[in-house]
Formats: sequence, C-alpha cells, structure tokens
Amino acid sequence: MTGTSYIVLTDPDRKETLGKKNGQRKVTIRFYYPGKDSKDVKPGNCLSEANRKWLNKKADFSLYEKRVLLYEGIEIKDGIFPLILFSHGYGGFVEQNNDLCQYLADHGYIVASIGHSYEANETVYDDGTAVKFDNRLYFKMFKPLLPTVIDLVRLRSKTLSDEEALKRFDSHQHRYESFIIERVDEWAKDDRLALKKIHELNDDKDSFLYHRIDFSKGIGATGHSYGGALAYVHCLYDDEISCGINIDGGLFGDFRNEVNHKPFLQILNKGNINVVSRARLYHDSPVHYMIFKDMEHNGFTDLKLTSKNKSLVGSADPELTMNTLNEVHAAFFDRYLKQGDIKDKTPLNVNQKTIEKYEIL
Repeated sequence: MTGTSYIVLTDPDRKETLGKKNGQRKVTIRFYYPGKDSKDVKPGNCLSEANRKWLNKKADFSLYEKRVLLYEGIEIKDGIFPLILFSHGYGGFVEQNNDLCQYLADHGYIVASIGHSYEANETVYDDGTAVKFDNRLYFKMFKPLLPTVIDLVRLRSKTLSDEEALKRFDSHQHRYESFIIERVDEWAKDDRLALKKIHELNDDKDSFLYHRIDFSKGIGATGHSYGGALAYVHCLYDDEISCGINIDGGLFGDFRNEVNHKPFLQILNKGNINVVSRARLYHDSPVHYMIFKDMEHNGFTDLKLTSKNKSLVGSADPELTMNTLNEVHAAFFDRYLKQGDIKDKTPLNVNQKTIEKYEIL
C-alpha cells in the first residue's frame, strides 16, 4: 500500500513575487512512501477539482482509478528508504504523476513531490485556500508570443548535430524565454526549502519520517518538463543530489560549460531532441538517452491514463508506456541511488516495444 501525506511550507527568507504578491513564498510537498498494509482504510482522492479537470480533457478515469491507489496518513513500513525529489512541469501540479510516484514508493523509495505556487495549475494550502496559475505569466513566458512559437517550431523541426542544437536552443531561450531562465533559480530554492524541512522531519521523533530516510548515497531527482530541467540543475549544483532524470524537459537555464558529474537519464519524445543536447555533451558520468515511441509531451504525465487526445499524449499504449516509464525510473534509481554504482554504463532493463532509441553516452 502506498501512503501519502501533504504539507505546506512558508519560506521566511523570500517574499512572493507572483500572484497577488502578498506575504512569503509558499511551497507544498506531497509525500509518497511504502505503507504498512491495512484492511481498515480506503484509498483517498488527493486531486483538487481544478487538478482533476486538468486530467479530465474528454477523460475516462477508469484506468487511472484502477492503477492509482493512495492511502492518506497510513503508517510507514519499517526500514529506511532512499529519497527522490519530483517536480511537476510548468503549469502542471504536484500530483500530476501520481502513478509514477506511487510505483517508486511501492518499490522502496520515499518520494517528495514539490509544488511551485502560482506556476502550478492549482496549489492547495493547509487552510483550504487554493491558488491557481498566475495567468499573467503567459505574457512573460513567451515574449513576443508569435515569434517565440515560430522559432521554437523551426528549432524542433531541424536535423542538427548536438553542438548545433545546443547553440540554436541557447540562442532561442536567451532571446525569447529569459523569464523561464530566471525562474529556474526560484524553483531550485523551493526544492532546497523542501529538502531542509525533510531533513528536520527525519530528525523529529514525532514525525512519521523519523529516521526513515537513507541519505547515505545521496538523493535522487526527477521531474517532468520544466521539473526535469530542474533535476538537471540539481545534478550540476547541489551536492546532495547524486543522480537525476529529466522527463522530456527542455534544458532551460543560464549555463556555460558546466560538466555534469552525476549519472543522468534523459527521457524524451522525438520532437524534443534539439532542446536537450546539453545533457549529451557536458558530462563525465553515464548518461542514458531514451526516446519513447509515438509519444507527445503530456503523455509522460497521468494525462496518458485519462485522455485519448493523441495530440496531447501520443498514440502509444497507455499502460505499456506508463509501465515502462515507471520501471525505467526504478531501474535507474536502484543502480545509481540505492546501490551507488555511479560508473556503471551497462544498459538498463527496458521494454523495447515502447522505445524508439536507447543509447548510453
């Protein structure tokens, strides 16, 4: 059984600059953890109405509800477990990958999914207050809108070497998406605030996490889209992070020639080849590079389990795709986080039916 718990943090050192700009920055965490079996509890619904609608674009929830079974506040299993940080995509939300986070928890990990207020579809605070995505950000994200979209479409359609793709993507993001570059640091601060709190909970005798986290081999990081770019940032700059996964995220950030010294897994659909080349070029640890067949960007979220809109989620089989995404995550973190084999470049066990290309660099 997968246990789950939700907390809200307030950063005393940062004023909120988005939304109504009142008060301090708030960050949420949804924990997923190996729970003790119990016949007396029923799975709960951890989706707000707005976030359920995010998954409910002409949706059928039957497959989702069959797979995603989360139990609020149940007792954690005995033992200690490695920690994985997860971050949602820009405009996504903290529970957008429940299926993945549940699988990792059932596989012996504690997952902390971090919510980034006003840049998530909706964030719910502990007093019941809900704050939605700040729609004014659309005018900052792509500036100006039409030239940004045209340039991005051209970039995605070209066949380029890794070096050419990196040069073109860096030119694009600095010219058109400077606001997105700026927000990477703020999201990293959100995660560091969350991680500080997690350390405190691990040391707190009254916490359900008391002495339950194994930090001995570091911490794993993963995320979808912008959250995946954040995982890459953590691998570069945060010593506690020992390995990371980027799920189909363009590698936004004000980088130079920093070398990634941590094992990394780049998952993507083929349309995003030219926005992730940095991960292929600057590293001295194993990089696994994996293109999923017949996929679109949002197909790497739980939307894959609820929507039949192929332009959003691709035409690949939902269960087969999500099973592969989950299993690849577990295999990667088992090797590089649980076992700490940071130099191992042998292939991960992958269901080839779902993969168009897999190489290890």
